[in-house]
Amino acid sequence: MSKVRRGGQCGLTAALLVIYTTAWTVEETTASFDCVMTPSQIVDLGSPESGQLREVLVDRGDRVSAGQIVASLDSRLEESNLSIANLRAETYTEVGLRKAAFENDKRTEERLSSLVAVKAASVHDRDSATADADLAAWRVLQARDDMELYELELSRAKTALDRRRIRSSIDGLVAARLSDPGEYVDDQPLLRIVKLDPLHVEAILPMRLFGKIKAGMSGSIIPELSQANALKATVILVDPMGDAGSGTFGARLELSNPDEAIPAGVKCRVHLEFENLELVK
Repeated sequence: MSKVRRGGQCGLTAALLVIYTTAWTVEETTASFDCVMTPSQIVDLGSPESGQLREVLVDRGDRVSAGQIVASLDSRLEESNLSIANLRAETYTEVGLRKAAFENDKRTEERLSSLVAVKAASVHDRDSATADADLAAWRVLQARDDMELYELELSRAKTALDRRRIRSSIDGLVAARLSDPGEYVDDQPLLRIVKLDPLHVEAILPMRLFGKIKAGMSGSIIPELSQANALKATVILVDPMGDAGSGTFGARLELSNPDEAIPAGVKCRVHLEFENLELVK
């Protein structure tokens, strides 16, 4: 069970103290606002099953890929059930035995049919052989059904064991290890995994810009830690409503971070470009 949060905007309005430039003239086409860079995905990774945690294979800062096993629950019972189901499926020979019996009965029926044609055997003997062959054919079908059932039980045992292994749902980095071996886990998260490429840039903007910020607009991001180079980002989401208490609304930009060199959780300034937009006090 994984709980996914996109962009980490919860509580962001209260957390950001936005300092606005108080006036722009019609000639000015760039406005600057405070922002925060966040992971594009935050996954609180849980277990599909409850039980005692046997091992955690990763720790904070480790890189993980989607589908990678990162932890497992105690699975001795499931491993035993799998061994039993596997042995039953591999050693079941009833299909071959029933098929051999059917072929033998069928040959007997054919021989007696030939003998009846030349009056060398009784019709009763031939009919008895035919009944035996029909019964043997039914037993072959029954054995095949049993074999299919054993294979399904084997598949179910494999699935039950696999559900005791916790896999990462995304490519990313382990941000926090929330449980340790020996603990009983139910619905609580075991690990927090974040995706840092791309990053999301959450900006809080004044309501006077509502309707003027559109998806696809470009912006320049200047991180608080490094103001040497502006980073290009693109608006991907604009809140459909504002906050009456603060007189602001939110917008999200996407910032490419292929080397994951730009950290998340950092304050920044976003410079948005407008065309002939007059902003007043």
